[in-house]
Amino acid sequence: MIQLDEFVDGVSIHLGNAGTSSVPRIAIVFAARQVVKQFCDESLSYIVNAFDPTDDKNTERQPTSTSIYMSRLEQQCRLSLPRNTHIIKVWQLSDCACQPDDELDVIYDFPNVVNLYRKDAESSNLIVSLSITQHALECPDYIFHQYYDGILSGIIAYLQAMPNREWAMPNFAENHQYKFMQAIALARRAVDKGFKKRQAPTSIPANFG
Repeated sequence: MIQLDEFVDGVSIHLGNAGTSSVPRIAIVFAARQVVKQFCDESLSYIVNAFDPTDDKNTERQPTSTSIYMSRLEQQCRLSLPRNTHIIKVWQLSDCACQPDDELDVIYDFPNVVNLYRKDAESSNLIVSLSITQHALECPDYIFHQYYDGILSGIIAYLQAMPNREWAMPNFAENHQYKFMQAIALARRAVDKGFKKRQAPTSIPANFG
């Protein structure tokens, strides 16, 4: 995870050249949190794989930035999520099997519990999309590095649109907001394409509704 502070320099360069006062760090971090959360919520691109280390299939696997531990008790799976994150969508319960949305959309509980719809459901390889909470001070590594420019534009637009602030420039916010929304659309297409590429012939396509 990358500290939200990493966006401070980029914001300062863009807004500092417009004759405005320096934007306080606390305002930049607050804006970054809102923008990163919106990006995660709408793009669904903060995806992690959860596995049970006690399962024979997973005895040699180790957690990474995109894979985490999970424990299962009967029909309940509890995921060891990164700090200040929560589940927003369950994509897959086992390898190469995306389930129908009407079954998956209601089986997770905030922040980290997946309730399986039957006791014999296979859960060796859960795939979920996460988002950050309002307490987060970090951005997922992949999203930071892959979509930095788009998120930076979103932060700048958020700050420019703030009312009654010395750095506010609402007339300039629209262009940055457009770039941010383009980044979200690009990330959503990448997620959709990725699931279509991986799914088995008999599976149900993942879609965004």
